[in-house]
Amino acid sequence: MKQIPLKTTASILALSTVSGITTIITGIIPQLKKAFPTIPTTVIEWIVTIANFSALLTLMLNPSLTKKFGIKKIVIIGLLLSALMGIVPAMTNNFYLVMISRILLGLGVGLFSPHAIGLIAHTYYGDTRARLLGYQTGLSALGNAFLLGMASLLISLDWHLVFWLYIVLFLVAWLIFSFVPEPIKEPVTTVQKLVHLPKRQWQLIVLTFITYLLIWGVQLNLPSYFENRHLGNAQVLNLTLSAMNIGGLLAGLTFGRLYKHLQRFTLTLGYVGAGIAIVILWSTNDTNIAIGSAIFFNFIYSYTGPYLVFTSNDGLKKNQVNTISSYLTIATIISAFFAPLVWNLLGKIGPLSLIDNVLLWIIISLFLLAILTIISQSAKGSISNETKQ
Repeated sequence: MKQIPLKTTASILALSTVSGITTIITGIIPQLKKAFPTIPTTVIEWIVTIANFSALLTLMLNPSLTKKFGIKKIVIIGLLLSALMGIVPAMTNNFYLVMISRILLGLGVGLFSPHAIGLIAHTYYGDTRARLLGYQTGLSALGNAFLLGMASLLISLDWHLVFWLYIVLFLVAWLIFSFVPEPIKEPVTTVQKLVHLPKRQWQLIVLTFITYLLIWGVQLNLPSYFENRHLGNAQVLNLTLSAMNIGGLLAGLTFGRLYKHLQRFTLTLGYVGAGIAIVILWSTNDTNIAIGSAIFFNFIYSYTGPYLVFTSNDGLKKNQVNTISSYLTIATIISAFFAPLVWNLLGKIGPLSLIDNVLLWIIISLFLLAILTIISQSAKGSISNETKQ
């Protein structure tokens, strides 16, 4: 097997560092509420997530676009479009212009984001692929941690400055252009058939949607939660979000080793640990405990992402890998759009304040998922043992 150059691997992984770049403005939600006081909370939160929803259009078109123009060109175009649109809010106070730029930003994200996984799946195999998929999650967290850390410095000056961080996309576009070759295309058959996925893959896609809906519930409500409970100012919150991503990095780097020991119960650990972390966060008024539980939540929950990606790719053909990568990305993006609606609605159901109710619903959901995965994996284990006998 041909040795992949280190600069190629580094450039492919660089794409992962910006795969979640729409979220780097999460920490400025309280500032946006003050800057646009007449705009409803759900709409303000959509400034963070609307880019994920508009990305659906280019995600749906991605397979045909990459087939016609090649993966490399589409990734570069997506990065450049996102970079240009990402910095527009830095230069305006017009809410509608900010929203439009975020929508156009999403079109670019939909062009490059699925290939953070797809390029790894196309280029590497076996244990190397599993390890790099773990790195992919970790580096996505590291990229967000760095950018959120920078945001914590800029936000004390002016919230507009945070949007200048999107210029990093120009650098990643240059790396892909310079060091990543176009993946080898599979031979085209005379009759092109629709790519069908096994039932198990569809179940994993649904589970991915739910998994990311829960993490969005935490991330979107954390800024207001810290503010309401007087746990720290905007800088403290952004540094907490940054540290949370460092926790995600550690999880990504250790995923391969953990998966070898726990195998199918890796997912259960992620749900149970995250549930415990949110219980602690929900029940404390101490700043240090709240920060620690938030970091632990992101650390332990970050084992779920690479598990879902790795198991969904397992045993698939190359053309199916493209399809599952797009669908998984679509699932995460749809979850981001629906999160403000779902959690603001569920937050009204319960005996406490809206944000406290949201966290309570998230706790219940995490433990239910943990129970369901235990039942499911135990059933699979029983079937496997019967087959061996």
